[in-house]
Amino acid sequence: MDIGNIIRNRRQTIRTTQQTLSEMSGVSVRMIKAIEGGYANPSIATLEKILNVLGLQLAIIDKQE
Repeated sequence: MDIGNIIRNRRQTIRTTQQTLSEMSGVSVRMIKAIEGGYANPSIATLEKILNVLGLQLAIIDKQE
């Protein structure tokens, strides 16, 4: 699952709109739509703003073995 789907699923789970998420995070609706649609790769700072509102945390996973 990609980050856009994670954000969309969590936003829908907590029953909030893209507009409300935008207002609460300070990230434009246009950017949120692009991230959820898989058309944009947000910076870590932007991602943290969105995830904070959604009650999620960013985790870096090292896939090297």
